[in-house]
Amino acid sequence: MMRIWGTLLLVLAALTAAGESGPENWLKAAPGYRWSFPRDLAAHPDYKTEWWYLTGHLDPGDGGEAMAFQITFFRVGLTRQPPAQEKSAWATGDLVMAHAAVLDPATGHVFSEVVRRATPFLGGFGAPGDERLAWCRAPAGTDADWSLDFHEGQYRLRARDDRRGLRFDLRCGPGKPRVFHGPGGFSPKTADGTSGSLYFSETRLPVQGEVARGQEVVPVTGEAWLDREIFTDTLASGQRGWDWTALQLVDGRELMLYRLRGTKGGDDFSLGTLVERDGSTRTLSAEEWSWEPGRTWTSPRTGSEYPVDWRLRVPSAGLDLELEAIVPEQENVSEQTGIHYWEGAVRVRSAGDNGAAGRGFIELTGYGEGSRPPV
Repeated sequence: MMRIWGTLLLVLAALTAAGESGPENWLKAAPGYRWSFPRDLAAHPDYKTEWWYLTGHLDPGDGGEAMAFQITFFRVGLTRQPPAQEKSAWATGDLVMAHAAVLDPATGHVFSEVVRRATPFLGGFGAPGDERLAWCRAPAGTDADWSLDFHEGQYRLRARDDRRGLRFDLRCGPGKPRVFHGPGGFSPKTADGTSGSLYFSETRLPVQGEVARGQEVVPVTGEAWLDREIFTDTLASGQRGWDWTALQLVDGRELMLYRLRGTKGGDDFSLGTLVERDGSTRTLSAEEWSWEPGRTWTSPRTGSEYPVDWRLRVPSAGLDLELEAIVPEQENVSEQTGIHYWEGAVRVRSAGDNGAAGRGFIELTGYGEGSRPPV
C-alpha cells in the first residue's frame, strides 16, 4: 500500500541535500525478477518504495460484532546509501512509515500513524534472514513498538496507540500459498508496461490474537490478507489515484482488482487476479470485469466524497457481487502529512438474492483536493 504527499516533500528535500538526482538512481521494477523466499519478505533498499500491507476481518471471542484491522509498514528511500559524510547513528537512507486502523462497528473506526527515521533508536527494517521485517517506535505517549515479524511461516503484527485506544497483537498464517500478480510477479501500472511493481499476496491467512475493544482486550480469530509491493516509479503524470479491492469469497476463491484513475476522469489502467480454491491464478484484463460505484459518503473532515457501495461483475468467473462498506466512516486522515484516503472493510453479497458471498477490503486514493498520492 498507501498515500503520503506531505512526506514526499520531505523525501525530495532529503534527496536534494544528499545530491541524488531522482528515480534513475534506484532500481526499477521490471519483468523477469527472480523471487526467493524468505529473502523477498525482507527490505529491498535498492528500490525507492515498498510496503508490507495486511488487512483482515476478526471475530471476537466475546460474541460481539465482527471487527476489522489494517496495518501497513512503508519503506521510503531517501538515498541508496546513507550520506557518507555522516558517521552518526542518526544517518539513514530510509524513512519508516506505518499506518494502522481498527474498525469496531460498535465504537467506530480508529486510525493511527507513525513517521520515523530508520535508525537503531526509532525504527527500521530487517535484512534477509531476520525474523523482524519492519518496526518503529509507537506514537508519542505510548511506550511500545509497532512491529511485523515472520517466524516459521507465521506473521506477527503488533501496534498500540494509548491516546487513541488502538491496540492489537495478532498472529497470521500459514495459509494458502502466496500468489503473484502479473507475469512472474511484475504488476504493470501503465498500458505500455513501462511502469509497475513487484507484487505478491498471501490471500487467506488464518488469524488469532487479541484486540482492544473499549477498555477490554478480547481474543479474536479470523482471516487476513497480505500485500507486498516493491517499486520505484510514482504514479504516471496522467494518473490521479487508484481503487483497489481484495475479496475473500465464501466459495474458497479470492479476488484482487485495481484500477488507476486518470486525471481527466475515467480509468487509465486496470488489472486483476482471480485465485482459485486450489491456489492457481488467472489474470483478469480490464475487459473481463466491471466495478460500478453506488452510494457515496462525504467526509465531514476533508470534504472528500467516496463511493461506499459498489456492484462488481466478473462474468467469466460467474461473479455478480454487491460490496457494501460495514460503516461509511473509514477514512484515514494523516495529521503529519495531510494526505487522506478511504481504507474500508466491506461485506460481499451475491447480487439478486442478497446471500452472503464473502468479506473484503477496499482502498480509494486520490479523492478530494490535495490528496493525489505520490506513490
